[in-house]
Amino acid sequence: MHAIPKPKEVDRWTEKRAVFGVYDNIGILGDFKVHPKQLIVGPSWLQGWSGNELQRCLRKRKLVGDRMFADELHNLNKRIRYLYKYLNRYGKHR
Repeated sequence: MHAIPKPKEVDRWTEKRAVFGVYDNIGILGDFKVHPKQLIVGPSWLQGWSGNELQRCLRKRKLVGDRMFADELHNLNKRIRYLYKYLNRYGKHR
């Protein structure tokens, strides 16, 4: 017979938990001047956008492909070709 496991010690004040929902009231407290999407920090082609890796790579190539270094653009194109083949073979919507 197994013993009942002891409850885990959980740190309630990790940084992730401490700042959870910090921008939820931005509209109420900020007079609805700023949308929470505008507070996202990250690359411009990813702000307020979601999708799979192929869609992300295609969006990056469309928006910043002309400003990328040649090697980075070449590697991005290779990744797009691979993901296109992979998702057509094993993808969810095949």
